[in-house]
Amino acid sequence: MSSQDTTTQDTTQAAAAAPASEQEPLLGRPGDVAQGEGEGLLRNLVAGTASLAQIGGLVLVALVWGAVFTHRILVPFSLHPLLNSLAILFALEAILVLQPTHTPDQRQKGTYTHASFVGLAALCFYGALAAVLVHKKRAGLPHFESPHAILGVIIYSLLLLQAFIGFTQYFVPGLYGGVGNAKVLYKYHRISGYLLLTLFLVNLILASLIDYGRLVLNLKTWGVALVGVLIVAGVFPRIKKQKIRIF
Repeated sequence: MSSQDTTTQDTTQAAAAAPASEQEPLLGRPGDVAQGEGEGLLRNLVAGTASLAQIGGLVLVALVWGAVFTHRILVPFSLHPLLNSLAILFALEAILVLQPTHTPDQRQKGTYTHASFVGLAALCFYGALAAVLVHKKRAGLPHFESPHAILGVIIYSLLLLQAFIGFTQYFVPGLYGGVGNAKVLYKYHRISGYLLLTLFLVNLILASLIDYGRLVLNLKTWGVALVGVLIVAGVFPRIKKQKIRIF
């Protein structure tokens, strides 16, 4: 590395480590949330704008679970909204815990925690899928009639691919010809993760428009949309552009 490169790198690191001035936004600049030395992973879940996302995720679970348990329970169909809302919360935690990590040790611990949250989310998502499939088979109901159902199938399929690639590129990099090749895919894994989160939120809004969500659970579309806004406002400002830059 040349002396000029070293100087540039040192300057960049110093700028990143510099404390915020009085003119800095209260929640920081987009993408500047970083886990400090000696700080635990739990702080990543609320650092910067993450508190907004946490409020949105918790309100979502409270909203859906409250609606389900204050109306007639349908076995096993009621598990579908219950598990899906919980899965979105776990997926949200998986993103938030990993975003601020930047040192090798932080990334390793963050990745293991991220994988654990993703595992919990996957169990809930596919449990929710099983619940609706069993319900429709028993009731003799058709599949894939609503935009919510169609997008749901797309999401479940993409989620399976996302989880497989995410797991193998980190834990089994040999499938991609080595660690170097696997690391090239990291940015695409991150981008698709944010895309999936957005699709989750869009499908929540669609769920509030179908008969069960609108007439049985009495879910308000504006309330679900507000939850989505909080989650987006909490997650997306913490995205580090350099980690997802393609060009």
